Amino acid sequence: MRYDYNPFDKSFDEINPSDLAILFSVAEGWYVEYKQEVPNASAIAKSVTAFANTYGGWLFYGIAEKSKDDAVAGTFPGIACEDADGVLQRIRQAVANHAQPSPYFRVKALMGPVEAIGLPEGRCVIMAQVPWGPEAPYIHKDGRIYRRVGDGSEPRPESDRFILDQLWSRSVKITQKYADWIGRELETSEAEENSPYVRLFLIADFWSDHSSMNGISLRRVREIISDVNGNYTIPFENVYQTSGGFICRQTAYNDPEMLGLTWKLGGNFQSEVIIPLSKFRSDSLDDLGDGFEGYKHIGRFLQLCEKQRYLRPTVIDLNILLHVLLGIARIQTALAKEFGWTGPVFAKMEISGVWRTIPFVDTSYVLDEYEKHGLPLGLRDKISIRTGTDQGSFIELDGLQDDDIEKHRILMATKLFVIIALALGIPPIADPDGDGSDFSDSVADFLKAGERALEAQKKRTQRG
Repeated sequence: MRYDYNPFDKSFDEINPSDLAILFSVAEGWYVEYKQEVPNASAIAKSVTAFANTYGGWLFYGIAEKSKDDAVAGTFPGIACEDADGVLQRIRQAVANHAQPSPYFRVKALMGPVEAIGLPEGRCVIMAQVPWGPEAPYIHKDGRIYRRVGDGSEPRPESDRFILDQLWSRSVKITQKYADWIGRELETSEAEENSPYVRLFLIADFWSDHSSMNGISLRRVREIISDVNGNYTIPFENVYQTSGGFICRQTAYNDPEMLGLTWKLGGNFQSEVIIPLSKFRSDSLDDLGDGFEGYKHIGRFLQLCEKQRYLRPTVIDLNILLHVLLGIARIQTALAKEFGWTGPVFAKMEISGVWRTIPFVDTSYVLDEYEKHGLPLGLRDKISIRTGTDQGSFIELDGLQDDDIEKHRILMATKLFVIIALALGIPPIADPDGDGSDFSDSVADFLKAGERALEAQKKRTQRG
């Protein structure tokens, strides 16, 4: 059986009223149901949950089947267009109120007139597409679990224990797949064994229950990933294709054999981004300060280290991290447009190589907190942010909004940055004006610190 059945040769969003003519040759059964009228809420929920519990399918209101013996679409009397908005709302509310959990589905009205199928003016067909549901079983309000069976046009209650066990296992298989992916150890050389990294995992279609995404070519990936036009660009110079998708690496000014900034992009718009962090350790605080030449508050930070008796600290430099995350958000947004993905993206993060390290951010308010409450010290080598395998344990990032793409990028990057900062013991909220905590002031301070760090890094590279 298929989980991706589609009677139309196009995606849900592209289907128009004239495409309904194909239904003259599509019979009711496992994947399709026709209703001339819109039934009550209970019946709507039975049909939707039955499709979600089985293989997914398509539900049409305003279409009468040809006959009992030939159950293809026969006539298209339609639903009054003036009632369309109300019907769409009724369907959504029926599923929300009569199903637990509520399965994902999409519904829209296809407006007449369409002469080729006999759909009159002022009438429409209501079409719902219900993917198979990974969180099955979806239980109807009447306490029953409905499924599509054979060529029957009505869902039937399911009581077979074997079938019910299969439904229960759907989400477990998917979440276990993600757990195995995220749980794999990062492969590094001996020289990189104790190097610090942030690993960012991004998943678009979490349950694989949406329509297929657009494909993407190696040429297009290279164009997007190497684009340096605009703000917060992090170009990847080395981009190639593998059997699992695409590998993008930043190799400029780095040893190309070392694990630098790396983006592993899957063809299903799932990504693993590996972000290296800078770690510094010297035999004395004076020598340590040489590595931070050009930073505004490094002297004060070293004084705090000495005052709190950290004489040979290992320091993680986080000053350019927000800039890197903004660049990642910029690329992620461009990739989302290319894949045709507008829904939310789910993220997991892991920080490694931070045992017995002190995070440094070149802002006065962070150092104020350090002075009042002490320097944070990494007590674990690896920090897994939001442990767990269920969808609720992932960080949900809002879907792409065309009205303000720049704002979308900033919100995505700052949300990830704040979560990382908190995991390392960094206070994320500043109060530079003395008038209460101000998140925008915090972001501005972090960005300025990053600009100073980038400038200092540039000068070191030029001297080297």
